[in-house]
Amino acid sequence: MNEANESVLPPFSQSAPLTLGIELEMQIIGGQDYNLIGAAPDLLREMAGRSHPGEVKPEIVDSMIELSTDICLDYNDALAQLRCIRNELVRQADRLGILLSGGGTHPFQHWGQQAIFDAPRFHHLSQLYGYLAKQFTIFGQHVHIGCACPDKALWLLHA
Repeated sequence: MNEANESVLPPFSQSAPLTLGIELEMQIIGGQDYNLIGAAPDLLREMAGRSHPGEVKPEIVDSMIELSTDICLDYNDALAQLRCIRNELVRQADRLGILLSGGGTHPFQHWGQQAIFDAPRFHHLSQLYGYLAKQFTIFGQHVHIGCACPDKALWLLHA
């Protein structure tokens, strides 16, 4: 490996083995027509200062929001954190008259109608990828598993 390639990847972030972290991208949906609506700024404002584990933060379009757990020690810890975050999100969404849905893609939304969330990172991605950035309306789930070293992380990835 030459010196130029070594600087491409950041150093491995070591974690306690088999800890978990979960991220879930949620659809923000209008209660009248069940289409995606750009209510992430409103929902984030309602969530500000609320007590819950993990984080609730914007994603690339303003009809999407991401929730994430803290580092979890096991399945029960992850489930408890997800329930707590979900319950608070649903309470605040109810106050706003909006609905939340997870996973996959929305069945009839049109990507061209989606607005980029107003944050420098997302505007940069929008400039970098053009119309493709608005097509990022795929609502995924990521499960991160802690590994003590890069070799064990690669083994787990391939297992």
